[in-house]
Amino acid sequence: MRRSITVFPKLTDKEVSAIVETSKQYARAFNMSSECLINNSSTSKRFLHKVQYERTKEECLSLPTGLIQCARDVAVEAVKNWNVKRTKLRQKHPKKAEMMKRPSMKDKCTMRYDVRTITLRGSQLTFSTCDKRIKTIISIPEFFTERYPNSDGWKLKGANIGINRKGRVFVNLIYECPDSINEIKDGKIVGLDRGVYNIVTTSEGVHYGAKDVRRVKRKYNHVRSELQEKGTRSAKRRLKAISGCEKRFVHDQNHCISKKLANSDEDVFIYVLEDLSSMNMLRLKGKSNKTMRKWISNWSYSDLEFKLSYKCQKNGIKVEFVDARYTSRKCSVCKAIDKASRNGNRYTCRHCGSSMHADTNAAINIRDNYITRALKLGQAAINQPYGWSVRGKPETEPLDKTLTSKPSGLPEGR
Repeated sequence: MRRSITVFPKLTDKEVSAIVETSKQYARAFNMSSECLINNSSTSKRFLHKVQYERTKEECLSLPTGLIQCARDVAVEAVKNWNVKRTKLRQKHPKKAEMMKRPSMKDKCTMRYDVRTITLRGSQLTFSTCDKRIKTIISIPEFFTERYPNSDGWKLKGANIGINRKGRVFVNLIYECPDSINEIKDGKIVGLDRGVYNIVTTSEGVHYGAKDVRRVKRKYNHVRSELQEKGTRSAKRRLKAISGCEKRFVHDQNHCISKKLANSDEDVFIYVLEDLSSMNMLRLKGKSNKTMRKWISNWSYSDLEFKLSYKCQKNGIKVEFVDARYTSRKCSVCKAIDKASRNGNRYTCRHCGSSMHADTNAAINIRDNYITRALKLGQAAINQPYGWSVRGKPETEPLDKTLTSKPSGLPEGR
């Protein structure tokens, strides 16, 4: 588990110029390493160190050896990602894959440091440059030290150092801690359905609406289209000023929702989500129309999934995934699959007559699919779904007055 915090140390002009020179040589070492890997069709650190280390040391005379090794590691990771993207693109556009730009780094780059090249003792931060190690005093915000104290095992594992657009040197400190924190051994399983009109709907009938998010997205889409149509200098300045506003608002909404779910007062053991990793593949393969592609591109399901995962990890809550097929078409009571049973945000089963909110029905199916899979795989004993007793009879109702379903695959008498 990792967390990061950004600080802005106060440095002299000489120290800033040393960081600028270090970033130039760091970028040169990165570019030499990436070219060597691509030309030799390799992604091995041992091979790169054996072939390229001495050459890089001769080309970048004043760059510390620790930073040469950091640049080498970053180059290996970049080439691996480049190979994966190129392989996927080659399946559909072979010519574009051949013209795909190779990984490179500009002179004003952000440098990765490890524990050998950066140290923090109390408030004193020291890190390597082409000139000499810079020593400076920094102040880490109190909220960060209180939330992630050293007593819980949080240790500095590295940093990213660079210069932002305003010319200020920033240091992004990276802390790491073992994953096993506040482990919860027992609790209930909750299914989560993600959507456009409701960002998240739980299997217990709790809805987190997307009314404000959709309003803000419509607003910025309208403003952008008008400014782009004008094309004047003032319109371009305005476009630059509002760039990122919509993204920051959506990030804030996802942070708030994921925080509420992760810090729930209820004894939750597992959150179950749909596996939506194939959504972008449908768009790439052309299996969706223009409206569907626009809908998918504006849907921040992956960002919410990422934020929920790392917040739940700290609180000992597991995040599991199940197949997304037929979760919205299947009745959560009788398990009959019928597309016509759903009408807008309402699901009324044409086989058993049960009626509930469509998103709640999908969330219950997501949870039940995970329970069924766990029973088939013979995993450890898990709690029964909310609303069902050990005898298989409904005892209570969820928040939206809809009975939950008995998971398929349970043996008789349970």
